[in-house]
Amino acid sequence: RFGDYDQDGDGLIEINTLAQLDAIRHDPNGNGDATEAAYAAAFPGRITASGARMGCPSGTCSGYELTADLDFDTDGDGSTYTYDADTETLADAAGDPDDAYYNGGLGWAQIGGSVAETQFSATFKGNGHVIRNLFLKRTGFIGMGLFGQTAAAARIESLGVEDAYVYGANTVGILAGSNYGTIAASYTTGDALGVQWTVAGLVGANYGDVIASYSSADASAASGSPTHVAGLVGTLQLGGSIDSSYSTGVPTSGGTNRGGLLGEIITFGGTPGTVTNSYWDTTTSGISTSAGGSGVAGKTTAQLQSPTTFTGDYAAWDDVDVDGESGAEEDAWDLGGSSSYPVLNYGGHEPHGQQGDYDRDDDGLVGINTLTQLNAVRWDLDGDAVQDSVSAADWQKHSDAFPNAAASLGCPDTADAGMDPGPCEGYELLANLNFDANEDGQVDSLDPYPAWTPIGDSTTAYSADFDGNNYKIANMKIRRSANADDVGFFGRVSSSTTITGVALPNVDITTSGAGGNLYIGALVGYLDGGTIRASYATGSISQTGTGTGARIGGLTGFMPGGSTIAASWSGAHVSAAAASARAGGLTGRLHGGAITAAYATGATTASGGGGAYAGGLAGILHIGTVSAAYATGPSTAGGSGGTAHGVGSPVSGSSVSFTAVYWDTGTTGIADDGDNNAPEGVATSALHTVTSYTGVFDSWDDVNVDGQPGNDEAWDFGATMQYPMLDWDGMSLPAQGSLAMGMASASSLDRATVGEAAGTCLVDGPAMRASGAGGSGKTPWIWQRSSNGATWTNIANASAQTYYYTPIAADENNYLRACAALNDTAPEGMTRACIHMFPKTEAASGG
Repeated sequence: RFGDYDQDGDGLIEINTLAQLDAIRHDPNGNGDATEAAYAAAFPGRITASGARMGCPSGTCSGYELTADLDFDTDGDGSTYTYDADTETLADAAGDPDDAYYNGGLGWAQIGGSVAETQFSATFKGNGHVIRNLFLKRTGFIGMGLFGQTAAAARIESLGVEDAYVYGANTVGILAGSNYGTIAASYTTGDALGVQWTVAGLVGANYGDVIASYSSADASAASGSPTHVAGLVGTLQLGGSIDSSYSTGVPTSGGTNRGGLLGEIITFGGTPGTVTNSYWDTTTSGISTSAGGSGVAGKTTAQLQSPTTFTGDYAAWDDVDVDGESGAEEDAWDLGGSSSYPVLNYGGHEPHGQQGDYDRDDDGLVGINTLTQLNAVRWDLDGDAVQDSVSAADWQKHSDAFPNAAASLGCPDTADAGMDPGPCEGYELLANLNFDANEDGQVDSLDPYPAWTPIGDSTTAYSADFDGNNYKIANMKIRRSANADDVGFFGRVSSSTTITGVALPNVDITTSGAGGNLYIGALVGYLDGGTIRASYATGSISQTGTGTGARIGGLTGFMPGGSTIAASWSGAHVSAAAASARAGGLTGRLHGGAITAAYATGATTASGGGGAYAGGLAGILHIGTVSAAYATGPSTAGGSGGTAHGVGSPVSGSSVSFTAVYWDTGTTGIADDGDNNAPEGVATSALHTVTSYTGVFDSWDDVNVDGQPGNDEAWDFGATMQYPMLDWDGMSLPAQGSLAMGMASASSLDRATVGEAAGTCLVDGPAMRASGAGGSGKTPWIWQRSSNGATWTNIANASAQTYYYTPIAADENNYLRACAALNDTAPEGMTRACIHMFPKTEAASGG
């Protein structure tokens, strides 16, 4: 639900954007009660009530957790810094001005200051996620890193920081400058540079505990003379500890105490720190000594890589207290093969990287973390990670996207009990991806993929599985001319393809070619017997060319026999100008497939005439089944012979079976046909007021979504004044019913017309709000509904006007056209909002 930033109820506030990561600095104790504007902007609509703050149980938050990988290289050029043109040395590098958090060349500002009230004192759980391309170059502070200084109560766990560059004056470490708390099951790569005292790959000065962690980062002196330079920890202070950890980086550039793993144990003024069962690589570091006494040892690369079980040097590594809780110790490591270093396999970490294993969880699906890897899928259409019919040059592009790959990219041979490398079965997303890579609000030549080319076509369809894991592929833009058949993220997929958990917010697809049977959809142009599950799309899909027979839908253009859409939805607006076009909210034409547990909210328009069809779910319903589904978007068919329908129009010879299928007569503007047979047109209030599997929805728990024996309950009915939403297989619920967006006229800013016209999308974004430019001389407004539904408050304007509404169940003429599905809890992540209807009454002031 909107405002709940602890959706799993573990007391940790969920982080999935750089802005949210940055906001932590305003709340170092992790209780979620920060009042700064930047914090509120990072967590829009957050619950502030003390008993339910941020959605944490009983309103008691204890820290933060990552729910996605993050990358500071927001322009996608591969780096967050540039070298000095004259010296070309790392020490003279400056931040990349095209990236977020450039900050005048200084880059990131550390989280946690050196005084008690600003130290980070909460939990930060990485869940195995990675923060990439951190850049920080600042002097004048003590404690420089992703975290500056942590307090004794702090705990950082299961986090990776890769390809970092951290430059500081005093006490420098990539993960933390000074650590008084606990760092467990975490790692770093990149470069750490210091001017004085201490610098190391993981932690500069460690007063607390470092457990089951490693660094391959290099540490060196930027200038001056740091006293302590080391691969993992610069100094170990006053009872601090290092346990079951290692380093492979190169500590260089002077330092009176330079160590492979540790620079020095400080012994004055208290109990000396201890090191146990920890190592550094003498081959890679070139260093033969390290502080730490008998608990640390230098090993060659071969010695560190050769054990494959918990024996020898690693005998004690399966008996380490990683989580800090009583009970059995944790096995945090995967020792890999005989030519790889140990890697973390705990708290969300999965063995990866060292051997080029791109199937970390051994499910047969190659992991995708970048747009480059996503693009490479087109050269492996059967998903087996083996060169088939593509050219050597194209296969090299695929290989370049997955560097240092192990055999079969690490996929196991599931038919082999020994799990030898074998053919892969497809791909899966491991991170959110954004085609607006530099986050400037538009996809253009400054982004790496300004116009996406669909994967697969009528000659060779994509024929493997693709699991999105509910990550988002945002802002996909497609521009096609000529005979643009098979257009979408995938152009065409085969009957052996199952697409699961793919989110496509804010697609922008336009085709302008003449002729051809155009099959266009946000996710798949031609779903040739394949399956789409737990997926969605928002944005706009438009066919502007001449010709005949275009099939265009919010998810797919064409559904022949054997194809399935289940537990999926679309908010995309669909329009077609071709004669005899079929435009549908989910699919252009249902011709033998099945739609189960699905909905569409976008407007559909077929303007070409000549037998054009538009419908809320499908342009034409010819053959197939539709069950437990609804449509709310208006449908329009122009020209001679055009037909519009709330769900979709039958044609001569149609044979479609319907079960509990509805369209909203209020929002679509299409009256019920009066035959009392499914599909049925019903009032908005009938779709809003039911909050369980009763009434019009009494059979919606009697459908099969996953294709396995037994029926599935795929829906969340929320509260009154909401449409049902899909809640299946980890899908995130859209913020339906919690926000509305409208435009206030420039001449009358004290009165907002919320959602001026049904079927339109109102453009919004942080840059537009800041400039007060909403297009056509209007200003964007964002509204938040109160918990009792009685008021809406403008949260995007300093004056924060409130308007009062009372539901009127029977009077659709008094419905306010307002947005009920932003489809994202963060306005910064959304660029469009789509229109639904809500009951209204006007306040006495006429607002």
